[in-house]
Amino acid sequence: MSRQQKKRVRVAVVDDSTFIRKAITRMLEDHPRIQVVGSAGSGEELLTNLERWRPDVVTLDLDMPGMGGLATLDRVMAQRPTPVIILSTHSGEGAPLTIEALHRGATDFIDKQRYSLVDFEALRGVLLERIFHVTGLGAEVADVVEEEPQPELPEPTEPEVTIPGAYDVVVMGASTGGPPVLQRILEEMGEKVPVPVVVVQHMPVGFTEAFAERLNAYLPLRVRELVSAERLLPHTVYIAGAGRHLRVRREESELYAEIGTRPDDVSHIPSIDVLFESAARGVGRRAVGVLLTGMGRDGAQGLLELKRRGAYTLAQSEESCIVFGMPRAAMVLNAVTEVGDPRQIGRRLGELISTPAG
Repeated sequence: MSRQQKKRVRVAVVDDSTFIRKAITRMLEDHPRIQVVGSAGSGEELLTNLERWRPDVVTLDLDMPGMGGLATLDRVMAQRPTPVIILSTHSGEGAPLTIEALHRGATDFIDKQRYSLVDFEALRGVLLERIFHVTGLGAEVADVVEEEPQPELPEPTEPEVTIPGAYDVVVMGASTGGPPVLQRILEEMGEKVPVPVVVVQHMPVGFTEAFAERLNAYLPLRVRELVSAERLLPHTVYIAGAGRHLRVRREESELYAEIGTRPDDVSHIPSIDVLFESAARGVGRRAVGVLLTGMGRDGAQGLLELKRRGAYTLAQSEESCIVFGMPRAAMVLNAVTEVGDPRQIGRRLGELISTPAG
């Protein structure tokens, strides 16, 4: 198929600022695979035109007069479920709103304050990247590219019979689409989780604390952001703080978290690979690794190292992922023992850790 024949992505832009609406429209319209089908200054205006515009993706501001961003998101998901990318302004109050939006069905978010709307090339690049990924059209960069054929995925390893209590820690990694998936998995694990659960969710600095607080409010487990070195306790979910790597190490019979800034030449800090590789070295076969929805390859090599050390490894199924990039990369490496949707993964984890290790 020629470049001209490729389907264009239909985008609706929603923001109460006329300047921002025009700026986003301008930066998107010059891409040959983007068609801005509508621009709305309020949630009410979007909903009035939603069926006529039929967008493939919506960019949505949360801080708007009238209906507001969260209520608009709820109505979109009820009326015509569509991938929604939140364009959020980072602030003490804004982060919890963004986290709430992700749990209500938003696909991804971009912190507007990280980019300049005067020199907006960086924002254009990240916005195009997110749009192409969440709509599943296969673009890896913000320019027109020919889609590369995907390698055939090997079948996951046949799960072995496992002994409950044979595991000391669960390490999990997620990116785009991760927050509601992580919540569902933790819900399905049940109230009794006799091992620590350590999570890397790709987010900008300032959002991981709100994410942990949101989970803590909705789950029967203790959930907290981890920002300093400390002993890892059972019945606790630790969310890695953005901007620093998190490693797991064993000291005699106890597990501890280590925080650091190296390596600094990786695509994400914290890195899922760094967490997984530390668990492989420090915990080995007594660890369970889980890789979930997200762009790119972070976590794939680390999951392979876990599997090589005898750990049990799980990955999210393609049909249940917002973006299948990270699980696919792990499957290509044959790093995955078992594949499942969030409900299946959560229940399987509950089985694996159903009694204390000893």
